[in-house]
Amino acid sequence: MGAKGTVTARGATTLPSASSWAVPFLGVLGAIQGAAPNIASTALVGASRGLHMAGGTLALASSVATLSTAATVISTGLLADRLGRRRVLMVGLLIAALGDLMVALAPTTSTYLLGRAIAGVGLGAVFGAAFAYIRAVAKPGKLPAAVGIFSAVIGLTSLVLTFVGGSLAGIDWRLAFLVAPAMSLVCFVLVPLVLPKEARVVGTSTDALGQVLLIVGIIAFLYGVSELGRSLTSPRTLLSLLAGAVIIGAFFVHESRDEHRFFPVSLFRSPMFLAAICAGFIYNFGQAVAFLQVTNLWQYVNGLKTAQVALWQLPLTGAGIVAALIVGRMMTRGMTNRSALLAGTAITAAGFVFLAALHGSTNLVGFLPGLVLVGAGVITCAVPYGNLIIEEAPPKYFGPVTSSRTTIGQFFFAIGFSISTVAIDKLTVGGTLHRLSAAGVPPTQTSTGLDAVTAYAAKSTAPTTSLGHQALGDALVSYGNAFAVMMLIAAAVCVLAGVVGFYLLRREGESSTTTEPAPAAAAA
Repeated sequence: MGAKGTVTARGATTLPSASSWAVPFLGVLGAIQGAAPNIASTALVGASRGLHMAGGTLALASSVATLSTAATVISTGLLADRLGRRRVLMVGLLIAALGDLMVALAPTTSTYLLGRAIAGVGLGAVFGAAFAYIRAVAKPGKLPAAVGIFSAVIGLTSLVLTFVGGSLAGIDWRLAFLVAPAMSLVCFVLVPLVLPKEARVVGTSTDALGQVLLIVGIIAFLYGVSELGRSLTSPRTLLSLLAGAVIIGAFFVHESRDEHRFFPVSLFRSPMFLAAICAGFIYNFGQAVAFLQVTNLWQYVNGLKTAQVALWQLPLTGAGIVAALIVGRMMTRGMTNRSALLAGTAITAAGFVFLAALHGSTNLVGFLPGLVLVGAGVITCAVPYGNLIIEEAPPKYFGPVTSSRTTIGQFFFAIGFSISTVAIDKLTVGGTLHRLSAAGVPPTQTSTGLDAVTAYAAKSTAPTTSLGHQALGDALVSYGNAFAVMMLIAAAVCVLAGVVGFYLLRREGESSTTTEPAPAAAAA
């Protein structure tokens, strides 16, 4: 296979037998993983009632698939190199289908959690292999365009799958968990028809200790991040974060010293790879903050129902789909990663500023500028993010490095999700207390007012007392102000990441400082 392909930069091989449908099909595969968390989140309300979940179990149910994906995707990338990417992709589809079928039939919470964990492993393998496959099927010199098409198809297909899953969840939560298995099984049949075989990488190390350190460290750290929304100071939160950081640190030390490593941590000294991480931060952090917080604002302040929220989200997703196609094509025609990152940063920051300034709008028109700009901006950064990772991945470690895109993304998405929630919650409570005190409400009664606000947020239960009505009114105003502050913080943080990435890419075009020996290849 290697002898028949076209050898390109950094040892990549483009397979001439690749179908013209290969890149869009890879986007469909990636969308299964992209839509699965949205569908699961929508169905979780019904599942929690049906299986009697509460408290910590409910929190674990919402994050277990994300944890298993982030923790195992780099290892499944290694397997894709060693066993053949197409083979691992197909097995991943079956594992994903099995996991969510277990969830759909789950008689108990334990089965639900196990099924979601299994599905997370399979979905991670599918997305990692699909992303890595872009190098093999992209036309020579058109990698950025292929990444753009890949991103656009993911956005469009995820939108459709999420809508279907949400509609089914309204009938029965178990039906929603049949969407991913159905798509996985259809794609399983199509994979050998659309995607060519890719040469296996032989002679790479398994490095069991390194893999275990990485898996345990990621699970511990991301679990701690997920607990931030419940408490910033609880032992569970702090110990998980500390343990995860220490174990991940041990992973870096081990990989830097072990000649038989499975991941080249020296990449974290490469300006190009670090710039990719900056772009990934804007994409994932920005997407998490915008998507989650505008949704909450519309539900809590504007009083929108679920179906209306889905419609109002369309400009955010639609702008990203268009931007991915445009930016991918522009980069193919000469636009640099550096220019794309700078443009994406500016557009994203402007979008967050508009969302902050117009957060009091009572109709979709007022939110449109912010939604369109953030949606286009984060996806503009996503194209150089994927492009740089593929370009910088050493041939010997191609699978693990390209799969690290998913792990890095999960880190930043989880951080954006948790930090923005905590910040808005704290600012809202503080603002509400300040307004109640300014209105002359005694400190001994403010907690009663806050209880009414909490009941409204959790169950949409309207207050029954005058104090409750006053507290809710103050909370809605404070929530809007807190939302605006968080949008401005997000804009500033994204600008900082973009400036750092722009500086790191000042020598774009020069050869990478990170070199690895080319691997041996074998037919898959």
